[in-house]
Amino acid sequence: MKYSRLTVAVTLSSALVLSACTGGDTPDAASTTPSADAVSTEDTALTSTPDLAATSDDATTTTSAGTDDASQTTVAMSTEEDEAVLSVEDAETVAAALLEARHEAFQGDGEDARDAQQRAFMSTARTAAEAADRLEGVLGEPAEEGGDTVPEPNVLAISRDDGELPQLLLVQTVPDDGVPLLHLMESRTGEQKDFRIVWEAPMLPGTSVPTFDRRSVGTPVLRDGTGDLAVPPHETLKVLASYISWPQPEEVPDYRTHGYSPAVREAAQLQADAVADQADLREKNWIVSDDTRTLLFEDGTGFVLGSLLRDTTFTVRPSSVLTPPDTFAVFADDEEITDEAVLRTSVFVALRVASSEQDLKPEMIAAREQLVDAWGS
Repeated sequence: MKYSRLTVAVTLSSALVLSACTGGDTPDAASTTPSADAVSTEDTALTSTPDLAATSDDATTTTSAGTDDASQTTVAMSTEEDEAVLSVEDAETVAAALLEARHEAFQGDGEDARDAQQRAFMSTARTAAEAADRLEGVLGEPAEEGGDTVPEPNVLAISRDDGELPQLLLVQTVPDDGVPLLHLMESRTGEQKDFRIVWEAPMLPGTSVPTFDRRSVGTPVLRDGTGDLAVPPHETLKVLASYISWPQPEEVPDYRTHGYSPAVREAAQLQADAVADQADLREKNWIVSDDTRTLLFEDGTGFVLGSLLRDTTFTVRPSSVLTPPDTFAVFADDEEITDEAVLRTSVFVALRVASSEQDLKPEMIAAREQLVDAWGS
């Protein structure tokens, strides 16, 4: 299994597209070679099964990425005094409607597609969807959007009714490519009609989603601060942002990324090598603070979902010229770059993080990258 990476290099050649991460089914070196951040997952709580249908209102099943093994469904225990913001039936209805609109957004054209994007997405996720639509003429339709059917939603978590906003749903689907996809849906008003997809990413190879509290009683949401987690969610994302920047910092964190971080660094190195005689390359990532959401698993660990912005900057050397590829031209009308070119990518990530009472490395569960802008001079 590989990952999807839509970041492309601006090169002297006509249209060099370099990919490091994937969408296929064959493991690449980054996902199979043992490394500091591609280690065994024996301490990951598994709740996987090929059957996406929930067994009851209070039990869900999740599909793992990159494994054919199935384990039993786990029923989380919690107090009956708590209640979710939506019933399971209502949550499934909301999820199905948003996935239908999402499907229309990727399958439609022109005004129909834009209308569906507004009904399906919000915030950074809508920006990414709009960019993917603009890039279809160059890169083609995203692999996970192929097919004529809308994947069935598997509602993994419904936020607990704590009197706060936004309300959240975490939903899993399995597209035709077989790679489980996670969707975070949010209502900022508390109205069902206002739910939109604000984050989504495919699960990384060898990962699975641990157990949440029962859907009928709802999943606790960490609204601010650190709570009972070992590290504040924003700090976890900041460390990851630095870790996958290039050149890589001297001090690297002890994160498990299931091959994602090495693949990102390899992609940057390939791009740097491709333009070494004409330009210098650097990549910097930073978090989009307003996008961070944290759900709590049954065992007290946290599921931190957020987005980063990455700028890949090519600084052109004196007397050199870069000819940008077609993907760059989608966003910027520059036939030649003599000073600087920048590619901006939205990076959607999800990590499991430890509580203060646990010794658990931060572990990436899902990641997606989408080129959203470019400019140069």
